[in-house]
Amino acid sequence: MDILQRIRDMYPALTKKQKGIADYLMENPEDVCYITLAQLSQQTASSELTLLRFCEKIGCSSFLELKNEFREYTQHMIRLLSAPAYFPPENASCERSAKEALLTDICRQEAAAVADFSASFNPESIVAAAGKIKKSRRIFIFAHDISKILGDFLAARLRLLYFNATLIDLDDLAETQNRLQQLCEGDLVIFFSFPKYYYPMGSIARKAADTGVPILTITDSISSPAAEHSTHLLLCQTSTKMFYNSLTLPMTILNLLASCLVIDMVPESERKDFKKTLSS
Repeated sequence: MDILQRIRDMYPALTKKQKGIADYLMENPEDVCYITLAQLSQQTASSELTLLRFCEKIGCSSFLELKNEFREYTQHMIRLLSAPAYFPPENASCERSAKEALLTDICRQEAAAVADFSASFNPESIVAAAGKIKKSRRIFIFAHDISKILGDFLAARLRLLYFNATLIDLDDLAETQNRLQQLCEGDLVIFFSFPKYYYPMGSIARKAADTGVPILTITDSISSPAAEHSTHLLLCQTSTKMFYNSLTLPMTILNLLASCLVIDMVPESERKDFKKTLSS
């Protein structure tokens, strides 16, 4: 039995105050993974002692055990809702002619996506994002699954320009919580958020926004979970016939972003020498 079901089963036997705590936990289950006892006390208008007694009431020996049970629940939901999946088109065929026609169609769709992106490209959005990066003392890049490829690429590009950039795997809930608690003035958070959207992404973005640091999100839609908590968005379509996400346009955005930083930080007379210093 998961922690939420246990709370529901015990709900009738809780005091009015305990029901208020239970209501908050059931309405914000993913938040519990990233919240401190003091923050939960503030959110529920309960003393820390009352919260610890609530933990005991529902069978947890400590607040840490409560958080661990909510992490297990969140990990289950991540596997259920955010796991990568693939869906081949109904007309897939092993015949060579059909295969070649399908690959040609996929190529054309990729080219059309790039053309649409280019036609509506707003360089001001890249310049603004680069400006946020330049002003940052530390940069924390949060990504999961295939987006970690993008995050690793961006972190590598930023380090070439001597930025303090760190990639955090969102699947590691403990590390994610630790990094969120470390955020302070001068930091920048960068989220990658593409379908299937990571189950706790909205909660994580909200926690980052609560610290007051600027948030740059690279995503496919203004309705993605992190978008509403972000101070700056870079948008690109990623859907494909075979997979949920193509990395073509996200990589294009990252190349533009890195290029803008080089333009700003490396004088034109030194760019050839700068390029020669880079590895392949």
